[in-house]
Amino acid sequence: MKKNIIFFSELNISRIQALTDAVFAIVITILSLTLEVPTGENEKNIEKFLLDQLIPKLFIFFLGFIVVGAFWVDTHFNHIHMNKTNIINIWLNIFFLMFICLIPFSSGFLANYLDTTISVIIYSINLILVSVFHLAMLMHSWKNKFINPKVDKKIYHSMCLRIILPIMIYLLIIPLGFLHQRWVVYLFIAPLFFQILFGRAGKQTTMKETEKRLEEMLH
Repeated sequence: MKKNIIFFSELNISRIQALTDAVFAIVITILSLTLEVPTGENEKNIEKFLLDQLIPKLFIFFLGFIVVGAFWVDTHFNHIHMNKTNIINIWLNIFFLMFICLIPFSSGFLANYLDTTISVIIYSINLILVSVFHLAMLMHSWKNKFINPKVDKKIYHSMCLRIILPIMIYLLIIPLGFLHQRWVVYLFIAPLFFQILFGRAGKQTTMKETEKRLEEMLH
């Protein structure tokens, strides 16, 4: 019975990584489907479409692509530094991926209704839920000592802060959405600075140690 419990509680990290990478690859591909070009229009209408619709939609596409990319980089670093996992962490990861899969929908909604409050709120809530489950995975892994001991408490707190600060910005954007101003959308760029620049646990690990960790996971 004891062996069965251990087998059930400590599961294969590489399976989580494979599922996560597959989902992110599909989501990034689907993001481009929000871009549509009209057919049968004259040059004047095409120019109007380019300025009024295509350029704003391209901005939302680039924003969504970088947002999804930043979350993938975070999960990549987190998984690299995890020694083991359990069923709770796996389900947290599944819910995290569920809301990642909604980003093309909320991104497309924002692109098509850029000046509406509801589109800003939906996009903000989507990113908040992704971030909350991301934070829950990190905290659960730390609490259960699933993370490499080389990642100290200072780095862990910095990693948490990199997730919490964007959540605060997304919460701030929601009431600003009621202003019906297009500049509010550009505030979604701000959280990316925290995600890209803060709290990389990878700085504490040499390339050789990382390669060794990958080999252990594959075997």
